[in-house]
Amino acid sequence: MPALIRQLGADPISILTELGLASDALDSPERRIPYAAMGTMFQEAARRTECAHFGLLCGRAWHLSDLGLVGEVVRNSATFGTALRMLTVHQHLNSEGGLAFLLQHGSVVDIGYAIYHPGVVASNQIYDALMAGGCNFMRELCGADWMPSEVLFPHAKPVDIGHHRRFFRAPLHYDSEFCALRFPAHWLDHPVRDANAARYRIAEKEAEAAGRGELLQQVYRALRLLLLRGQISGNDVAHMLTMHRRTLNRRLKAHGVTFQSVLDQVRFQVARELLKDSQVPIDDVAAALGYAGVSPFMRSFRRWSGTTPGRWRCTLERISAGAS
Repeated sequence: MPALIRQLGADPISILTELGLASDALDSPERRIPYAAMGTMFQEAARRTECAHFGLLCGRAWHLSDLGLVGEVVRNSATFGTALRMLTVHQHLNSEGGLAFLLQHGSVVDIGYAIYHPGVVASNQIYDALMAGGCNFMRELCGADWMPSEVLFPHAKPVDIGHHRRFFRAPLHYDSEFCALRFPAHWLDHPVRDANAARYRIAEKEAEAAGRGELLQQVYRALRLLLLRGQISGNDVAHMLTMHRRTLNRRLKAHGVTFQSVLDQVRFQVARELLKDSQVPIDDVAAALGYAGVSPFMRSFRRWSGTTPGRWRCTLERISAGAS
């Protein structure tokens, strides 16, 4: 990322300094920066370089080795399907604000990414980067013959889609309810090229030893994944975390929150993302959040924000039009 910023004529050090980060904060895959700071860095980089497709360019330079330990597990998995499952299982080691997910619908598979961290800016840049990087990861695992059959973006269509079209070489769907690379399920059985079983065992053991992270992050991730699956209840979350519902409630209470308050935070983040960055109809936003209809969603959104989803979206559109 710093090299790309320099190449495009801006100073990465000044951006890092402005965010309160060390000048070498991005020098190693094992270093960590706050998730919100990553979004702000994408936003500032795109603004200062005057490059609307900065996220896409950034993701095009990513490889599995940039994922550190997680990349080592994925790269040495025996099959493509195992590699993707290991990515979703251990990706939390690299992120406290977004999750990789794997969904299969009959003969079609979606490998995607969803943000759950509240108030993240430049989500469109993050999603473009992750989809471009994801394509690189898939081709490292399967070879140059792997191609997505479709690419889904939860943001509006860019003014110029030429950069996206040339890189992905697949049908592009904007204003989607989630972000994913879609491909035929037969690829899941494809052997991973040059996978090393011994290196896999070592890396997987180390990743398992690192644990699943602190409880609230686990709950945020579980809720976001369940929303993608169309399921949403405390019992579903407790089952995913292999604990009793009463145990979950007790542990959340010890953190000073309730299940409903965490669910509201996750839903509010997804709602803001879809209302701000896309033209997904409000009734589809409600469905994506697990509401049975528009009315309960509108009541919840008013409780969260003090206004209706439609007015919130219109206000942002007016602000954006004034800024441009």
